[in-house]
Amino acid sequence: MKKQLLIALLLGLSTTICHSQVKINIQGGTGLTGITKNENYNANFGYRFGVGVELPIDKTLSMQTGLQFLNRSYSVDEGITALGTNEEGKQTYMVLGIDSKINGIYLQVPIKVAAYLPLNNNCGFQFSGGPYIAYGIGGKSKVNWILASQEKIDSDDLTSGGDNRLMEGKTTHKTFDKNDGLKRLDIGLSLGADFKYKQLFAGIGAEYGFLPIDKEFPKDIFKYSIQENQTLVSPRNIGIEFHVGFCFSVGKR
Repeated sequence: MKKQLLIALLLGLSTTICHSQVKINIQGGTGLTGITKNENYNANFGYRFGVGVELPIDKTLSMQTGLQFLNRSYSVDEGITALGTNEEGKQTYMVLGIDSKINGIYLQVPIKVAAYLPLNNNCGFQFSGGPYIAYGIGGKSKVNWILASQEKIDSDDLTSGGDNRLMEGKTTHKTFDKNDGLKRLDIGLSLGADFKYKQLFAGIGAEYGFLPIDKEFPKDIFKYSIQENQTLVSPRNIGIEFHVGFCFSVGKR
């Protein structure tokens, strides 16, 4: 009895797929990617491309999934100046500059429900939403910093006069390094809206990650660098993307 039910279920599923107009799409695009809970890192443009599958449920609703190859990037390139005191209690003028870029490559699988609202026989709008699962597979990150200090504060030249100090450092590592990298797994929510014309489409999407990329990330990298503020946060990935593509149907009703 169980075997008969299983066979009947498989036959019914295969019949539904064979008589449905399953759509395959190829798309590519770009967008801004960033992180939450940090005061310094700015969003950068990233890219993405992939292949998608759309399984119709009825004339309006469908299920969407696929495989995307995407880049997430954010950076900081700025400096701060401050007045402080050295170990001897003398007033010191300090300049701290940081040039850092985090770049990650992900494979991503979206699982969304989409609703199509036709305008006529050739075009319409499609709205979609659902979770995504992403896994980091590569990328490199860098941090360059320089700290200059001078005892005298009445000079614009930090290389002359008074007690001058200049320290700098450079580090480059794999973004998802086991010891000093970000977490590979990312799960979040994806929303999208597309305008479709025959086999072509163009649209916009937004994503918000539920899992932290790092549980010990400095909230303010400048204060953290000079050990003024040791606040650590757990930022999430966020982003908005623009894409274009085309689709074609396989199977017949």
